[in-house]
Amino acid sequence: MLLSCCFYGCHHSRELVWKNDKTQWDWRKVIKQSLLTFSEHHAQYHLPYYKADPFYHGTDILFNHHDIADPVSLLHEYATLCDHVHSACAALFIHEDGSIPTHSWWDKKFFALLDQSFGGHSACAGGMTYYASLGLSESIIQAIGWWSSQA
Repeated sequence: MLLSCCFYGCHHSRELVWKNDKTQWDWRKVIKQSLLTFSEHHAQYHLPYYKADPFYHGTDILFNHHDIADPVSLLHEYATLCDHVHSACAALFIHEDGSIPTHSWWDKKFFALLDQSFGGHSACAGGMTYYASLGLSESIIQAIGWWSSQA
């Protein structure tokens, strides 16, 4: 589910998990479960912070249905399970024990599926390439990735 969100939401994996160093954990950067919403064809949550956002304005991430690793269905199934196991909790992405995933946990799971030639930006870059293959304009792809430069 996290990989689907990274790919279709064009996230760097580090935006969805906590740093390994507990002294750097910051609740302002955690995606809140209460801000996950669903409509008939979409899922949405608020990303409270990303590296180009020094004032913590955040951005809303909107997911549409897709044929492969559908983020809307996966998020709905995940949220239903979390509600059943944890009732209300602050963070959207959590382990079964209620803790928030860390970088090292993500890396262990990610590299169990893919080799070391991939990295934290791979899903984001793959998502951007996917959207380009659908014919989305550069300005739309730039907006999806929160990029302000022409790079």
